[in-house]
Amino acid sequence: MTRWMPDFSHRSNKREIMDDLDVDETELLSTLDELSFINRTLGGYGPSLQGVRSLLPPSASRFSLLDVGTGGGDGVRRLHRWAAARGIAAQIRGIDLSLPSIERARRHCKGLLGIEFQVQDLMDLPERETFDIVHCALVLHHFDDDAAAAVLTKMFALSRWGVVINDLHRHPVAYSAIRLLTQLFSKNRMIRNDGPLSVRRAFQRDELKRLARMAGLPTPTISWHWGFRWLVSFSKGADRYHPNSTVI
Repeated sequence: MTRWMPDFSHRSNKREIMDDLDVDETELLSTLDELSFINRTLGGYGPSLQGVRSLLPPSASRFSLLDVGTGGGDGVRRLHRWAAARGIAAQIRGIDLSLPSIERARRHCKGLLGIEFQVQDLMDLPERETFDIVHCALVLHHFDDDAAAAVLTKMFALSRWGVVINDLHRHPVAYSAIRLLTQLFSKNRMIRNDGPLSVRRAFQRDELKRLARMAGLPTPTISWHWGFRWLVSFSKGADRYHPNSTVI
């Protein structure tokens, strides 16, 4: 490939700036604000909402959800608003390794009932502490394959109904578009670097299937969405609505 267009036959293993927990707080918060704008503009929350809806039983009037790598909490806010508009009570816990991100999430969701945020490592959560749905958006691509498979295994173990993944499709068009847009419209170093790099670290369909096999999980439902997004969902089947679930 040319210097401008990298090789898309495999995932990049280069770390994103955001993966550094010691990154400057002001720069991180500015990045989270821009990411919120990008997700709203490009419909990035849509796959998450569709995935959660697909796992809800018709009789659900409430559900619990763990949001892994919650960032600034914008996805949680959108999920909560979506549920409330349908008369469904959502109990959502967002976890992240970054304290500044969690503090931003708490500010942006202040006053919304049923939402809490914690600085927490997913892998440290005890498996007795389960949730109806475990969700993550734009998180899985931050891990190499072995770590991503371990994350999927843990998320599935913590879920009662299933798991929803919203992540990127590695594709030259997606890379070119985000590289052009970030260079034209953003002065944020992290956005300009991590946006295109996120696409290079992202997945193709067969890779997502392989990760599921590595994780020892059932075959996922995978669908492509606008903005070069994958919706990947793992359902625990028709018998998943057991007495410990929050369906009433």
